Amino acid sequence: MDLETDKKTFAEQGFIGPFTLWEPEVMTAWWKKQRAALLDPRNKERAAFDNPVNYDRHLDVPGLSQIITEPAIGRRMQALIGDDVQCWRTEFFPKSPGDAGTGWHQVETYAIGEASEGMLEPTARSEGTPMELTAWVAFTEATKENGCMKLIPGSHRQWRYDETAKIRWDNTKKDNTFFGYDYSELRLDKDWDPDDEDVRHVEMKPGEFIIFTARCIHGSNPNTSRKQRMGFSIRVVPTHVRVYGGMESFDEFGHHFDLSRHGVVQVAGEDEFGFNNVKRENAWGEPFTTLSRSA
Repeated sequence: MDLETDKKTFAEQGFIGPFTLWEPEVMTAWWKKQRAALLDPRNKERAAFDNPVNYDRHLDVPGLSQIITEPAIGRRMQALIGDDVQCWRTEFFPKSPGDAGTGWHQVETYAIGEASEGMLEPTARSEGTPMELTAWVAFTEATKENGCMKLIPGSHRQWRYDETAKIRWDNTKKDNTFFGYDYSELRLDKDWDPDDEDVRHVEMKPGEFIIFTARCIHGSNPNTSRKQRMGFSIRVVPTHVRVYGGMESFDEFGHHFDLSRHGVVQVAGEDEFGFNNVKRENAWGEPFTTLSRSA
């Protein structure tokens, strides 16, 4: 694990990888078990949110509780964002045959759609250090044909979208939106076309992952194949970032989310700020693993 090279590449591109977490056959067998666990009514009763989006299932599915602190992912995150890291959200990104591509978008505080404020509030800034990261893990094969991710290298260094502007969710819009939010409405330069840039299509085998900042403009291709693509995002922040500060609930993608059962997970280091409610164990009483600070 060459963390210095990772840091240099990330500074240039806004993302690093793909890297291997597990070999394809290991991930395929593991994912089969997790699919069953996701449908288990005992887990669903303990889930943080009652909605079809499946946010934060790492809080109730033991296998997902473990993957968020895998050292291959966590150590790279620490190198990029600092020793003290909290997971504030996980989510699934399925793409079934015939599904449209996800439109280009760029965010940082996750002030998505009609939100009155961002979900993430940094209390400190350090030049060159992101305030958020996402690890996108391929649970299945991800190819150009079945809807792999696409990113624009270096785009994290310039804002091309106004994240603070409001857009309405419209589920009738399918093509080139962010699940019903049309980010093309937020482009600062209406004549700029992201497809004219140096687009990187990131194909992955099952068990591979990339790490990127959501400030790096990204999207995904449509699924023109006969196979489903499944990705899983692990979203993290340094501990100086307030998560859902003062919010009791939020509305997103046409659903209502009650935050009364939400909490962050300390995936690495320590929490010296105490801004966020930290979950020490999952819904089954099993403690979360916390990686140590780097040596």
